[in-house]
Amino acid sequence: METIYLAGFSGVGKSMVGKLLASRKELKFVDTDQKIEEKENKKIEEILSTYSDKDLRDIEKYVLQNNVEQGMIVSVGTYIPKDEENRKLIKSTGRVIYLKAKSNTIYENLKEEYEKRPKIKDNFSVFTIENKLEEMRPYYEELANFVVEVDNKTLNSVFKETLAIYNYCNKVKCHIYIK
Repeated sequence: METIYLAGFSGVGKSMVGKLLASRKELKFVDTDQKIEEKENKKIEEILSTYSDKDLRDIEKYVLQNNVEQGMIVSVGTYIPKDEENRKLIKSTGRVIYLKAKSNTIYENLKEEYEKRPKIKDNFSVFTIENKLEEMRPYYEELANFVVEVDNKTLNSVFKETLAIYNYCNKVKCHIYIK
């Protein structure tokens, strides 16, 4: 059974879709941000705003190496794919569904809770999100075995697409793009 990683920027629905998928398939679900919080005994907002990038990358590696098992669903923290070792580990242990959204969609999804997002909270705007998204997009695309565009879709619609991909992944290994 394939491990499925859900990757993408903050606000695309990785955790919500991951929980639904894990529940439907009766699989273990891991949210890497939650595991980082548990390990450090701090909220992810505090960790992101106070830890150095190197310290954060080390914690992310630890969480990936110690919490991922075969046949589970994993929500990958926004910046985890930035590290090459993390990308190699993810690629070697499962398949990745990139939940892709435009900056306008992300802005709308985060506008009620952007204060919890230290990397964008000081200058919360579509422009800021677009800049961060452009920084991360190559990493998400490198990882992606599948892409599900979430713009103008309901959570249920995105869930159904990821469920179809999950079912397919557990029959054959492949690389497709769903629009």
